Amino acid sequence: MDTLTMLLQGFHQLADPFVLMMCLIGAVIGTLVGVLPGFGPSAALAVLLPVIYGKDPLTSLVMLAGIFYGAMFGGMITSVTLNVPGESASVVTTFDGYPLAKKGKAGVAMGIAAISSFCGGTIGVILLTIMGTPLARAALKFGPPEYFAVYVFTFVAILSLGGSSFLKSAISLFLGLLVSTVGLDVITGQARLTFGSLNLLSGIDFIPAVVGLFGLSEIVLSLADNEQITIKKDHQNSSYGLRDVFPKLKDFIHCIPSIIRGSLLGFGVGALPGAGATIATFMTYSLEKRVAKDPETFGTGNIRGVAAPESANNGSSSGSFVPLLALGIPGSATTAVLLGAFIMVGIQPGPRLFAEHPDVAWGLIASMYVGNVMLLIINTAFIPGFIWLLRISQKTLPVIVATLCVIGTYSVNNSVADVLIMLCFTAVGVFFKKLDIPPAPAVVAIVLGGQLEFAFRQTLQALRGDFAISFTRPIFVAVFIACVALLAMSASRSYKTYKAKKNRKSDPQLIDNK
Repeated sequence: MDTLTMLLQGFHQLADPFVLMMCLIGAVIGTLVGVLPGFGPSAALAVLLPVIYGKDPLTSLVMLAGIFYGAMFGGMITSVTLNVPGESASVVTTFDGYPLAKKGKAGVAMGIAAISSFCGGTIGVILLTIMGTPLARAALKFGPPEYFAVYVFTFVAILSLGGSSFLKSAISLFLGLLVSTVGLDVITGQARLTFGSLNLLSGIDFIPAVVGLFGLSEIVLSLADNEQITIKKDHQNSSYGLRDVFPKLKDFIHCIPSIIRGSLLGFGVGALPGAGATIATFMTYSLEKRVAKDPETFGTGNIRGVAAPESANNGSSSGSFVPLLALGIPGSATTAVLLGAFIMVGIQPGPRLFAEHPDVAWGLIASMYVGNVMLLIINTAFIPGFIWLLRISQKTLPVIVATLCVIGTYSVNNSVADVLIMLCFTAVGVFFKKLDIPPAPAVVAIVLGGQLEFAFRQTLQALRGDFAISFTRPIFVAVFIACVALLAMSASRSYKTYKAKKNRKSDPQLIDNK
């Protein structure tokens, strides 16, 4: 009852039109940040930090939080239309969103993505309201061994995303892990795989890698194959209205279980400091393939492959506020910037936040309910405008996209070296797609490889080199068992596929027919 009373007081804080306007501004900026490849929410928040200095705490934090979860909405736009994820949490959306766009269903894909994002964000905020403090206490039980186990589980899970070939997925994952080791050693500070280049001392950033693997490589292949994205319409001059961007009721009902699973899993993963939306989306996508009756359709344009990760990344963004507000612990780069914003306006997040600044804490949570509604309206109302991107001449579109990729990559660090790295990964992306090697394991390994190594090294230091002690920790054992079970399921599936192929080759009727 006290929680409901405090939440109502938070909504009372939003009665101020200026606070609502700042929430709307944050939602709009967040959507644009999600659309722009290479310019993630953490960079946008960092740029805007000087703006909030000396301003009202609630209005400033409401705007910055709107940018954070708004970027999760906007990231689906370029992922669906151009196969270019705006940031790491949108990578999984490209797996089925872009194939749907190539089938002329870009509007439906973005429609279900917007609705799923709204549902995931709203469910996440409800859970944040009810379960925030208990989940924050549970997160305190996670030490380096548990985080290492979670990262290993993530890598094991994504190995199953590469289709029937476990070996090709493993090759992609190994390459990503190798790239993640470039730069200074996380413990000793020794240079590794830099070949004497100063530009590689800080490692290879995620943005050049993902833009090259997913963006420019797709452009190169589409130009080589003369591939064009079509928009489904009844007549040549017909308009693409709002009624065309919403999925059919039966399709939405079909996606409801996926949305609920994605929202809950995303929130749970987001509540763990250091996990984040990227892990949540990959784990959710893997889960959906496991429970689906038609797993072979994932990656070819299955609408549930869009609904699940979009609900997960928005649920995760809500979940990430649990350790930030309740413990003062940032779980990602974006929430680390938000932590700095709290301190800049004179508020210290942590256990006493709800007692000392209830107006700010509950006003911020209430603004997330309103912000999700605003984002649903914004993203559905402007989908016809986003679809317009696909009406551009197919000779002009690749040039525009390539220019956006170069500008976005260069603007992150103002580095020509990042552009050259992007071109290298473009060649790798073309090579991968020609050999049917999935790029997703490589991308997630680049993103999380450094964190995996750091957690492993921390574990060895904490346990004085005796890694076996980790198996006395219940959470570690539970995650490890889940990893083994997942590998066993993948091995069983591969064996069944092998037996089926062998039986087809040895079937006399098939041989006679040939």
